[in-house]
Amino acid sequence: MEKTEFQYILQEGESYFVEFKRNISKGIAREMVAFANASGGRIFVGIDDDGTVHGLTITNKLKSQINDLAQNCSPSVKISLSEFENILIIHILEGQDKPYQCSEGFFVRMGTNSQKMNRQQIIDFLQSEGQIRYEEQIHPRFDFERDYAPSKLQGFLKLAEITENVDNQIVLLNLGVSEIVTGHLQMKNAGVLFFSHTIESLCEQGTITCAVFDGNERIDILNRKDYNDDIITNINSTLHFIKQALKVKYIITQEAQRKELYELPLEAVREAIVNAVSHRDYFIYGAHTTVDIFDDRIEISNPGGLPRGLFPEDFGKRAVRRNPIIASLLQRVKLVENMGTGINRMKKLLKENGNQEPAFTFNGFYTITFFRDNLVNGGVNGGVNGGVNENIVYGFIQHNPGSRANLISDNLQIPPRTVERALKNLKDKELINYKGSPKTGGYFVNH
Repeated sequence: MEKTEFQYILQEGESYFVEFKRNISKGIAREMVAFANASGGRIFVGIDDDGTVHGLTITNKLKSQINDLAQNCSPSVKISLSEFENILIIHILEGQDKPYQCSEGFFVRMGTNSQKMNRQQIIDFLQSEGQIRYEEQIHPRFDFERDYAPSKLQGFLKLAEITENVDNQIVLLNLGVSEIVTGHLQMKNAGVLFFSHTIESLCEQGTITCAVFDGNERIDILNRKDYNDDIITNINSTLHFIKQALKVKYIITQEAQRKELYELPLEAVREAIVNAVSHRDYFIYGAHTTVDIFDDRIEISNPGGLPRGLFPEDFGKRAVRRNPIIASLLQRVKLVENMGTGINRMKKLLKENGNQEPAFTFNGFYTITFFRDNLVNGGVNGGVNGGVNENIVYGFIQHNPGSRANLISDNLQIPPRTVERALKNLKDKELINYKGSPKTGGYFVNH
């Protein structure tokens, strides 16, 4: 290991693939089985949790102690040891005979932590481990010279607040998205989804298809977009697409600055999008993650239903990750929480915004349905608690600059005298102004 790579690992901190330990203790066995039950990883002994390097005296006795701990796991965990200066590195391969157990019990790596599994979680784990993970497979057609986008990696590292001071190959290996095979760097499918120019020809099933329908039926499409960029760009593009379709109210503060209040909380919508791309079954070809927008609801759906080992009655209570590497990378850029709290947080945000809880269906596809019942307490076409105030008029003028009082009244179905009163209040606050002649002019928002 080069010094630059070691410094990068310290800066990056603990992760799905990396654990720091100050000293050797029985707790090392817990970390070993956790990595063996997940995707493998490395334990750096001689480093505090916060990345402070202390080092230790490395002896044959110490190495023998570690090998004994690995051998005493059930079944034995396969490890190898290496050194960097006075740091001992324990390399743990993903186990081929899961689940692994140490004297303290069964553990599995979740994000940056090793979690102990209870009886039901062990049963769920055994069921969920019944298939090879798509994200961990080497992509057979990925060509680094043709397909790799270094700018995507740089953007990721910036979002993760990691300074890029080592070779890209080292970064990709440490993120767990690539692997050295017969002396050559190969990209895993997880890396393709994050760091390729486009997934259109390499992983087409990762595309997100968004559509706006006329009315409440899946018949007439008003607008449609297919997003087949990297995962993070797709999430942001999809959120923007939904945002454009949502009704919004503009709250005017005493400082004469407006605040946007959407009919659905954007954080909850983002959570649903991230959940869809993080948990979809990428082995299913010919089906995209979809966002369908109707007048009365928004449906966000991904192929695969619930992961094996997670049942509808346990949904929102326990976390079973179908794609732990993808989830780990999204966690690094703060799009995924560590402990699977997304569903409860989504419900909380909706409740605070005045929306009803979302509906969840699992029928080969996993679908979250948001109901557009709040309409921002009346939305653009209504008023607060059924009344009318200047916020509604202000929002209409912003979206329709140059509007006259009669046009505002007709479109919002607000009595002309109420509109005139709202316009006067807005002008008095210097938030809008009238431009043009009395016959052809209209109202504009002040910027």
